[in-house]
Amino acid sequence: MHLRLFTVVLLLTGVGSGCCTCFNASSVVALDAHIERYVYRKLGSPSLYSCASACLMSSVCMSFNFETKTRICELNSNSSDQVAVTTQPGFLFSDINHWPKSLAGACSEKPCPMSRCYLDRLGRASCEAEFQGCAAPPAVANAEMHYDGVYEGAVAVYTCKDNFKMCTDRNSRVCQLTGNWNGYVGPCAQYSWDNPVMNSLMVVPCGNSRSFKVSMNITPTTVNRLNMDFFGGENRLYHISFRLDQNKLVFNSHFSGVWGIEIRLTPVPLAIGTESLVEIRLDQGMYMLAIDGSSIHNFTDRNPNAIPENILFEGDAIVTALYITM
Repeated sequence: MHLRLFTVVLLLTGVGSGCCTCFNASSVVALDAHIERYVYRKLGSPSLYSCASACLMSSVCMSFNFETKTRICELNSNSSDQVAVTTQPGFLFSDINHWPKSLAGACSEKPCPMSRCYLDRLGRASCEAEFQGCAAPPAVANAEMHYDGVYEGAVAVYTCKDNFKMCTDRNSRVCQLTGNWNGYVGPCAQYSWDNPVMNSLMVVPCGNSRSFKVSMNITPTTVNRLNMDFFGGENRLYHISFRLDQNKLVFNSHFSGVWGIEIRLTPVPLAIGTESLVEIRLDQGMYMLAIDGSSIHNFTDRNPNAIPENILFEGDAIVTALYITM
């Protein structure tokens, strides 16, 4: 990206020489720019000068961001040579290798490998541990992740893609001083399908649920059978057969290879070439079928200990939308 430069001149006093030199930062500071995701420490800083000094005192620091309004200094573990610098209004950015080491005072002569230098009240330099940040937060399938850094307290926020929902109550994790991200997030499970393919298996999102509703817009295309099955493992917990060729509606279950007793209704509440809203709700051990808002039949769950895992729609029909509400 093109970096706009921020002109600043720092007056540096030579240690023990009684002289001073000027450092023009106009060629090393970019305006409205920063590096994200590599911030390993944030601290309050009264000026760009002190932010650069803090970076120089840390052996981990390769660049820094400085927010001019809040005067927050962000130390980065990477530089613009390795990762992209992005636009961020209100920030100043600079790689630290361009800055004079003398800005670190007595720490400029105190090597602290993979740690940081600390000045006591008398200006004496010593080394102390430096938290180098968490690793990148774990990815969640079918989710976008946003985080600005890996410092202690950094938050990674996950947003599921369209037609997917988060299966946990929380959608974020926080970087801990231990180097780990707390808690657990995800997965993102599909709950909505546009123009789904018939004769394909749909997974009940997030699993382990005994209460949900399936809604679908469906148009039968031939005088044939249209089946809907709710599976728990290999068992059909709930089977509906729209037998348009017989003008009959059949409900049943199938456990351990054996069909149960059929429940038959007539007529079939679907018509060839006509789109209908079919809704199947499972609640308190009851499968309830409604079509175009009218209740058709309630089917008592014959195996209340089984959890519906998959749904299969078979037959000759067009489905324009399907979604599952938990």
